[in-house]
Amino acid sequence: MTAGHLNDVVRQFTAGTAGELIHARELLEARRLLMHTELSVSEIAYRLGYKDPSYFARVFRKSTGQAPADFRAAIRETCRAGVGREG
Repeated sequence: MTAGHLNDVVRQFTAGTAGELIHARELLEARRLLMHTELSVSEIAYRLGYKDPSYFARVFRKSTGQAPADFRAAIRETCRAGVGREG
């Protein structure tokens, strides 16, 4: 299957390209690893296939508006604030 054909098929079912779909899935996995593991940002970058952790951090920041470490701290603070709430 050519890249063009793959993009055509992906566009039939989503609003984007195959590359955009892969990037979105990669960011979802990065967020999951940041939330649920104690892996360092560098370890997460390598696990996701990045050869340069600083490049991963730039890509993550561009996509989310936060550095990976800041995302982790914010999400954990949000979770801690939610513990003990009645609802």
